[in-house]
Amino acid sequence: MSRPASAAAAAKRPARKSAERQISAKTPKVRVVAAEASLTVWQAARSLLKQELKQFQKHLSKCAKRWQKKPDHLHQTRISARRLQQHLELFGPLLGKNRSLRWLRKQLKSLLKASSPARDLDVLLHHSAAEKTSAAVCRQWRQQRRSLQKPIREIQQRLSRQDGLKQHRRALLKAISQSASRESHPALANAPASTWAVEQATVRLAELQTALPTSSSSKALHRFRLLVKQHRYQAELLLQLSDDPIIQRLVQCLLQVQKQLGRLQDAVVAARSLKKAADGQKKSAGKKNSRQTASERTAGIAAQSTRLLTWLQSRIAPQLNSLARRLRTASGRRR
Repeated sequence: MSRPASAAAAAKRPARKSAERQISAKTPKVRVVAAEASLTVWQAARSLLKQELKQFQKHLSKCAKRWQKKPDHLHQTRISARRLQQHLELFGPLLGKNRSLRWLRKQLKSLLKASSPARDLDVLLHHSAAEKTSAAVCRQWRQQRRSLQKPIREIQQRLSRQDGLKQHRRALLKAISQSASRESHPALANAPASTWAVEQATVRLAELQTALPTSSSSKALHRFRLLVKQHRYQAELLLQLSDDPIIQRLVQCLLQVQKQLGRLQDAVVAARSLKKAADGQKKSAGKKNSRQTASERTAGIAAQSTRLLTWLQSRIAPQLNSLARRLRTASGRRR
């Protein structure tokens, strides 16, 4: 938005933005696959699966081969894996009890589990300079990070084999195509994708409203962050089917919540790791300083958690309520 040309123009601006406009996060760029083409749900599901699998393979290959040059490759791989998981969750009814579906879910779960401690260390090392972490602790973290790359590389090699991801990809696409004529869920498979997307966004918004935390404990906020992350990826997929401005606002809102709660989780992981490193050190001034730093971080986390709970209840809850009303209205008009 450009600045007002004069003081008079500036005076006309509202003193306070609405709750909805408080969310300033940028919506990720998405490619609409169904809104203009009027695809059915099964056709859109096929197109999105091809797209998500292609991105996943690209990021996983970079993560396995270039992780030291650019640690963000692991982060992007994890994002891509979670997006794939949410695709399988969203369109699961079209796939039924498919062997390839079970196989892919198992591989994604293994990858996320194996890469989680590696991602934590990447974050810790990234912030170590600003946090003035001791050189001894940083060396320990780097050694651990190198050892954690092995299981990630093994999973990448397993998925890259001829009988790995490529074979199961064909089976999944075939299962989605056959869902249009299958006895179970034919109405879903042949429904207009854009209309179905709005209905699904309404359902997920209701789940988020019910799950809003009432406790400021870091565990409660972390559980809500995981739910927000799952629903954000699903909302981004739905946005590609509908391009509805309300779903776009939902994605913006969830992205902002995920970012704020993610910072808290990073702080929790850092405090836990520093305490563990301090306990492992020999008796020295360095150990005493590390324990003091960990204690200060714990106090800071408690204060940050309280502020975030207040923010969720006063800013995000009204935003979700507004979006839910607008989506229900939009869904009613489409019927």
